[in-house]
Formats: sequence, C-alpha cells, structure tokens
Amino acid sequence: MRHIDKRFGAVHANRDISLAIPAGTIHGIVGENGAGKSTLMSILYGFYQADSGEILIGGTRRVITRPVQAIKAGIGMVFQHFKLVENFSVLENIVLGVETGPLLHHVLTHARAELQRLAHDYALEVDPDAVVSTLPMGLQQRVEILKALYRDARVLILDEPTAVLTPREAESLFDTLAQLVAEGLSLIFITHDFGIVAKMCDR
Repeated sequence: MRHIDKRFGAVHANRDISLAIPAGTIHGIVGENGAGKSTLMSILYGFYQADSGEILIGGTRRVITRPVQAIKAGIGMVFQHFKLVENFSVLENIVLGVETGPLLHHVLTHARAELQRLAHDYALEVDPDAVVSTLPMGLQQRVEILKALYRDARVLILDEPTAVLTPREAESLFDTLAQLVAEGLSLIFITHDFGIVAKMCDR
C-alpha cells in the first residue's frame, strides 16, 4: 500500500500511509480504538476506497473497489464480528458466494473434501455439518479462516483475532497461523494488544 489517504468528512482516518508486507511474515497494525487500523485494512479488502494512493500485489498495481476483487487477488479478511450465516451449516458457509455449476450437490461434495484437507493440514478441525449458531466463538473463527483458505487467500487479515477467544483457543490460533506463515502466507494482525505483537509479529 502506497500513500493511502482516507477522510470521512472532517475525520482524517488514514494519512499518507505506506506499508509493505512480504510473503511469509506477520505484520501488526497497532493502535488504540479509532486510530484507523480497520479503515486501512478495509481499503485493502475493498470495503472502502482510498481518496488517494495505490495498492500493489506482487509488484502489480491493483484496483480493489469490492471485496470480491480482493478475494480474486488472494486477500482474505476475518472480521472481529464474523460474517457467517448462523442458520447455515459450516459447509454451506464455506461455499457461499463461490458456488459453480448447476448442481449444488457436486459443489458440496468437492467442498467437503477440500474442507477436510484444509482442516487436517492446518489443525482447523470443525464438523462440516454443524449449524454455525451452535458453535462456540473459537470454532466460528475457524470457519472464517477456512473460508479464506478455501478461496486461496495468500494474504490474510485478522481483525482483533483474540478478542473473542479463550487463552487456550488463542494458543491454538497462534499455532495455526505460524503454520500458515511457514507456507508463505502473509498475515496482518489488527490489534491493540502489544502482547500479541511481541509474541507473534515480525513487524
């Protein structure tokens, strides 16, 4: 991101911000409430558009005005308040928005196999047939991460990821994220917790 600037009326949310996030690193975006952290990452994810500045991915300038463009560019985001359909199953949430072909059962069969692979590879096990509303917050967060991985995210933004987790769930999350980084993903932590920065972040 180069020279990102964003105003909301009189509020100057982001002022000439530049940052680079190499592959295989964890980058902390740190500040108190209202500092502009989520605004900056929402620009990267296409929820907001910067007033000025540019985004480059792999050295190529990209125009991202909607989340679907961010997803196609390999960017995923796990929000502090999850974007799941609570009365859908885990599997249905995973495929929602990326269904292809006229026969949904073929899509679900493929998605189930891929979900099982991802869950096994990254220790993100969750029952694919469970209704999301019945799951504790830690497992709902797993579903959000699996959604991003299912969409081939190479950059994963996590907004205050430990805010809804127990200490044990947080440790499990850190183990998973360390594995993702080892495989070359770039992770971005939005946080106000300097303990997380010291424990997990490269920058």
